[in-house]
Amino acid sequence: MKLPLFILFMGVIGAWIGWITNVLAIRLLFRPYRVYRIPLLGWQFQGLIPKRQKDIAKALAEIVSTELITGNDVAQSLGRDEIKLMLADKVEGHVREKVLLKMPLLIPQALQAAVAEFAGKTLRHEATAFLQHPMQMMSPPEMEEIKKEIQSIVEKKVLSFDLQHLEEITYAIARRELKHIEILGGVLGFSIGVVQGIITFFIR
Repeated sequence: MKLPLFILFMGVIGAWIGWITNVLAIRLLFRPYRVYRIPLLGWQFQGLIPKRQKDIAKALAEIVSTELITGNDVAQSLGRDEIKLMLADKVEGHVREKVLLKMPLLIPQALQAAVAEFAGKTLRHEATAFLQHPMQMMSPPEMEEIKKEIQSIVEKKVLSFDLQHLEEITYAIARRELKHIEILGGVLGFSIGVVQGIITFFIR
């Protein structure tokens, strides 16, 4: 075989190997979803993300609770005017409803309504006062509890992800980037194949 054809042949083989390798590497991020064991050899394999799902969940929960949504962020959100108004309305309405349900039927309705209104407005006032400066009203241990609660919520959500659905979302978002990785594998494989072809041709 002439030198140009031999080098081209080796380059094509290298490109095919590089492309296939990257395609398989990307697919193995998610697949297989479950653990598969090879009989006799005792080997077992599973997709990287399914295998490390618990570790990923813990890491994401830590990042979210310390970098993205901290206890201070929650407290500051509670202090926003629109949030304070909404929560105060909720507290007042809930208290009025509960007081009316718990009041004995023998008490006149007018008195029941007056008591319910007094209780609702009183607690609304206290809730509004609390929400004026929520960060000052919460101790460091309480802020730590908020952080732990955020961590727990995020971790549970990540662990509950359907892996097939997560894979579909990943490919939908990063399809172009993943395709570039596959093509890059082919280009690198072609380059390596050409170099190997030249070396092999001259030393054989």
